[in-house]
Amino acid sequence: MTLMSSSYRRPLRFFTKNKAIDLPAHHRWRHSSLPALLEWKIKARSYNTTIANGMFVFMTVVAFLACYLMFFRNDGSPLFEKLSWSSIFCSIFFAALYGTTHQKTKFAYRLTEKGIETCEWKSPARGWLILLKIVTVIAAIAVVFLIALDPSNFIFALIGPGGMGLLYLSLANSKEFQEMHSLYRHNVYDWSEIKKVYADRSRHLISLEYEWFNENQKKILPWWTYVFCQRKEYASNLELIKSYLPDTPCVEEKVEVLQF
Repeated sequence: MTLMSSSYRRPLRFFTKNKAIDLPAHHRWRHSSLPALLEWKIKARSYNTTIANGMFVFMTVVAFLACYLMFFRNDGSPLFEKLSWSSIFCSIFFAALYGTTHQKTKFAYRLTEKGIETCEWKSPARGWLILLKIVTVIAAIAVVFLIALDPSNFIFALIGPGGMGLLYLSLANSKEFQEMHSLYRHNVYDWSEIKKVYADRSRHLISLEYEWFNENQKKILPWWTYVFCQRKEYASNLELIKSYLPDTPCVEEKVEVLQF
């Protein structure tokens, strides 16, 4: 029986649009002539999320402490001014922090009788650049209001929204920024190449171990490809993969995604 999965089934999440994930225009499945037993697309955090989450929590605490020391401790400025600048600071900081620790990569998988094909890609992130632009506009409006109350606040307009505007323009037009946030990988694995399967139910992740020839060391080493699944479809995806690897050991354990 043919099993099919679709990105349209993903539940709506807060501040997330339920839209289809489109493959890169130049992408072509190698075994497109074979019928798909299973295929799906998903966005996932393809790195060690334990470290990333820990970094996010730590930097959040540091940001609140810095905000308190800069704007609230031993400062006789009006409360409105303190809240305005602390909000601007926190908005920019958390937009950049979240974009760093919670980046997601797009994945597409296609399983056939011959094996599994994986496509991994991402395009330059626009979301936090748009947020930066919006916050810059809001900050500029706030500063205009503050200047109307006290012209001496003019210098803040140059340091605050002026600096954010320059940051936005430099990132939006930076070739290095575009290249750093771009990725495309297409890998093909025959079922016979898979030597071991690791199943991580907590992350809905399947890791397939295969052998890779390291040209620098001139020897064969174990390596892994990661299969990210939707929560509701994880069990059925795993069972289908195991059905084509009946003699391959399957271990259930926590899988930490390696960066490479």
